Amino acid sequence: VFLNKDGELKQFSGVYKPTSNSITCFTFKRGGPGITQNYLVFPPSGSKTTFKELCTKHDIKWEVGCGHYAVARTEKIHAGKDMVLHDMATNTFTVGSDECRKKLGWADSGELKKGPKDIPENYRLYVQSTSYNRAIPGDTHVLFAVDPATYAQHQKTTTIPSESEPSAKAKAKGGAKAKAKAGAAGKAKAKGKAAPKSGMKRPFGAPKTKAKAKARR
Repeated sequence: VFLNKDGELKQFSGVYKPTSNSITCFTFKRGGPGITQNYLVFPPSGSKTTFKELCTKHDIKWEVGCGHYAVARTEKIHAGKDMVLHDMATNTFTVGSDECRKKLGWADSGELKKGPKDIPENYRLYVQSTSYNRAIPGDTHVLFAVDPATYAQHQKTTTIPSESEPSAKAKAKGGAKAKAKAGAAGKAKAKGKAAPKSGMKRPFGAPKTKAKAKARR
């Protein structure tokens, strides 16, 4: 059993007797507004995509309403759409349309027309989409509401880079090339400092050497 509490992921195991069809692992009391949920945020893909393609790529089960896209341009936000506000400085989320509107100081009801300039710095607003085939621009972050098992599985991996960032393999290859180039330059420098060959001018201050005379017969 995985437990993600206060930003710390813990794993518990044990044995129980199957005396019933269900078992309660933890009981929580939640304080404050919003709901308890697990979220996965993915960086821009670098090219136009859809929620369907992203679910396949990241091995996420699609459920209507689980997909959210970041507001990257001015658009209409319908009154019935859910919203999630991400505070990137503290990595916390404000969940729900009512709470997000209140946090941002927007009208508490009705359709909105908002863009990036209406969102404070270090915040990113995600708007819910119920369309599996919704087009997602290549410069747009996405957020998925997932079950605890899927969240725990993704937490085992490292940060997911965007496709525009160089991979670890590419970085290693580049580093190897740089080392090889540096080594070749070092060898060339050492070769240039080698002693002068016969016929070359003697450096100033170097001791004279006696030339051996060839015997004539």
